[in-house]
Amino acid sequence: MATKYLVLRVGSIGLFISFLFLVSGPVSAQWIFAAKHIEGRINQLTQDDQSGKPTVQMATVVLNAPASKVYATAINLANQNQAITIVSQDASNFKLQVSEDNKSVTLKVVPLSEQSSEIMISAIVPADGGASGTSAASASILKICTQMNKKCSVGAN
Repeated sequence: MATKYLVLRVGSIGLFISFLFLVSGPVSAQWIFAAKHIEGRINQLTQDDQSGKPTVQMATVVLNAPASKVYATAINLANQNQAITIVSQDASNFKLQVSEDNKSVTLKVVPLSEQSSEIMISAIVPADGGASGTSAASASILKICTQMNKKCSVGAN
Protein backbone atom coordinates (compact mmCIF):
# COMPACT_ATOMS: atom_id res chain seq x y z
CA MET A 1 0.00 0.00 0.00
CA ALA A 2 2.83 2.44 0.90
CA THR A 3 4.54 1.61 -2.38
CA LYS A 4 1.39 2.55 -4.31
CA TYR A 5 1.27 5.99 -2.66
CA LEU A 6 4.99 6.49 -3.24
CA VAL A 7 4.58 5.70 -6.95
CA LEU A 8 1.62 8.12 -7.16
CA ARG A 9 3.58 10.83 -5.36
CA VAL A 10 6.65 10.40 -7.60
CA GLY A 11 4.40 10.37 -10.65
CA SER A 12 2.66 13.57 -9.50
CA ILE A 13 5.99 15.29 -8.94
CA GLY A 14 7.14 14.19 -12.40
CA LEU A 15 4.00 15.63 -14.01
CA PHE A 16 4.44 18.88 -12.11
CA ILE A 17 8.07 19.23 -13.24
CA SER A 18 7.08 18.45 -16.83
CA PHE A 19 4.41 21.14 -16.61
CA LEU A 20 6.99 23.66 -15.37
CA PHE A 21 9.24 22.92 -18.35
CA LEU A 22 6.33 23.41 -20.75
CA VAL A 23 5.34 26.71 -19.16
CA SER A 24 8.88 28.08 -18.75
CA GLY A 25 9.56 28.12 -22.51
CA PRO A 26 6.79 30.60 -23.39
CA VAL A 27 7.51 32.70 -20.29
CA SER A 28 11.15 32.99 -21.32
CA ALA A 29 10.11 33.94 -24.85
CA GLN A 30 7.80 36.64 -23.46
CA TRP A 31 10.64 38.07 -21.36
CA ILE A 32 12.88 38.25 -24.43
CA PHE A 33 10.07 39.92 -26.42
CA ALA A 34 9.49 42.48 -23.66
CA ALA A 35 13.21 43.17 -23.21
CA LYS A 36 13.65 43.90 -26.92
CA HIS A 37 10.87 46.51 -26.73
CA ILE A 38 12.34 48.36 -23.75
CA GLU A 39 16.01 48.04 -24.68
CA GLY A 40 17.60 51.45 -25.11
CA ARG A 41 14.60 53.44 -23.90
CA ILE A 42 15.70 55.81 -21.16
CA ASN A 43 13.08 56.42 -18.50
CA GLN A 44 13.58 59.42 -16.27
CA LEU A 45 12.05 60.87 -13.15
CA THR A 46 12.68 64.19 -11.43
CA GLN A 47 11.93 64.93 -7.80
CA ASP A 48 11.15 68.58 -7.11
CA ASP A 49 11.47 70.56 -3.91
CA GLN A 50 8.61 72.57 -2.36
CA SER A 51 9.20 75.49 -4.72
CA GLY A 52 9.03 73.23 -7.78
CA LYS A 53 12.75 73.23 -8.57
CA PRO A 54 14.26 69.84 -9.42
CA THR A 55 16.47 68.40 -6.68
CA VAL A 56 17.07 64.79 -7.75
CA GLN A 57 17.03 63.38 -11.26
CA MET A 58 16.85 59.63 -11.88
CA ALA A 59 17.12 57.63 -15.09
CA THR A 60 17.18 53.96 -16.08
CA VAL A 61 17.79 52.01 -19.26
CA VAL A 62 18.05 48.33 -20.20
CA LEU A 63 20.96 47.40 -22.48
CA ASN A 64 21.82 44.23 -24.31
CA ALA A 65 25.28 44.05 -22.77
CA PRO A 66 26.86 42.28 -19.80
CA ALA A 67 26.85 44.31 -16.57
CA SER A 68 30.64 44.05 -16.25
CA LYS A 69 31.12 45.63 -19.68
CA VAL A 70 28.64 48.43 -18.94
CA TYR A 71 30.32 49.15 -15.60
CA ALA A 72 33.80 49.13 -17.18
CA THR A 73 32.58 51.60 -19.81
CA ALA A 74 31.24 53.94 -17.10
CA ILE A 75 34.57 53.76 -15.22
CA ASN A 76 36.51 54.50 -18.43
CA LEU A 77 34.30 57.50 -19.24
CA ALA A 78 34.74 58.86 -15.72
CA ASN A 79 38.52 58.42 -15.89
CA GLN A 80 38.72 60.14 -19.31
CA ASN A 81 36.82 63.24 -18.16
CA GLN A 82 39.14 65.51 -16.13
CA ALA A 83 36.15 67.46 -14.74
CA ILE A 84 34.82 64.31 -13.03
CA THR A 85 36.08 63.09 -9.67
CA ILE A 86 35.42 59.48 -8.70
CA VAL A 87 34.13 59.59 -5.13
CA SER A 88 33.70 55.83 -4.69
CA GLN A 89 33.56 52.68 -6.75
CA ASP A 90 32.45 49.16 -5.90
CA ALA A 91 33.27 46.80 -8.76
CA SER A 92 31.74 43.77 -7.07
CA ASN A 93 28.34 45.50 -6.89
CA PHE A 94 28.80 47.54 -10.11
CA LYS A 95 28.28 50.82 -8.23
CA LEU A 96 30.02 54.13 -8.95
CA GLN A 97 29.69 57.58 -7.40
CA VAL A 98 31.19 60.63 -9.07
CA SER A 99 31.07 64.39 -8.69
CA GLU A 100 31.42 67.12 -11.28
CA ASP A 101 31.46 70.76 -10.25
CA ASN A 102 28.63 70.86 -7.71
CA LYS A 103 26.74 67.80 -9.03
CA SER A 104 26.80 64.36 -7.46
CA VAL A 105 25.93 61.33 -9.61
CA THR A 106 25.52 57.70 -8.49
CA LEU A 107 25.42 54.85 -11.01
CA LYS A 108 24.38 51.25 -10.37
CA VAL A 109 24.46 48.52 -13.01
CA VAL A 110 22.13 45.59 -12.37
CA PRO A 111 22.75 42.30 -14.23
CA LEU A 112 19.48 41.01 -15.69
CA SER A 113 21.06 38.03 -17.46
CA GLU A 114 24.49 37.13 -18.81
CA GLN A 115 23.94 39.41 -21.81
CA SER A 116 21.66 42.17 -20.52
CA SER A 117 21.75 44.72 -17.75
CA GLU A 118 20.01 47.79 -16.42
CA ILE A 119 21.71 51.08 -15.65
CA MET A 120 20.22 53.16 -12.85
CA ILE A 121 21.54 56.68 -12.29
CA SER A 122 20.56 59.32 -9.76
CA ALA A 123 21.90 62.86 -9.88
CA ILE A 124 21.65 65.49 -7.17
CA VAL A 125 20.78 68.76 -8.87
CA PRO A 126 22.46 71.86 -7.44
CA ALA A 127 20.18 74.53 -5.96
CA ASP A 128 21.02 76.95 -8.78
CA GLY A 129 20.52 74.28 -11.48
CA GLY A 130 17.42 74.47 -13.60
CA ALA A 131 15.35 71.80 -15.25
CA SER A 132 16.43 70.76 -18.70
CA GLY A 133 14.94 68.58 -21.42
CA THR A 134 17.58 65.95 -20.77
CA SER A 135 18.47 65.48 -17.12
CA ALA A 136 22.02 64.99 -15.89
CA ALA A 137 21.14 61.34 -15.21
CA SER A 138 19.81 60.81 -18.74
CA ALA A 139 22.81 62.61 -20.24
CA SER A 140 25.12 60.23 -18.35
CA ILE A 141 23.26 57.21 -19.72
CA LEU A 142 23.42 58.64 -23.26
CA LYS A 143 27.21 58.97 -22.95
CA ILE A 144 27.52 55.32 -21.89
CA CYS A 145 25.24 54.19 -24.72
CA THR A 146 27.23 56.19 -27.29
CA GLN A 147 30.53 54.79 -26.02
CA MET A 148 29.14 51.24 -26.28
CA ASN A 149 27.62 51.83 -29.73
CA LYS A 150 24.12 51.22 -28.36
CA LYS A 151 21.09 53.12 -29.59
CA CYS A 152 19.38 54.83 -26.66
CA SER A 153 16.78 57.56 -26.53
CA VAL A 154 14.76 59.29 -23.86
CA GLY A 155 11.33 57.65 -23.67
CA ALA A 156 8.02 59.35 -23.10
CA ASN A 157 7.39 59.49 -19.35
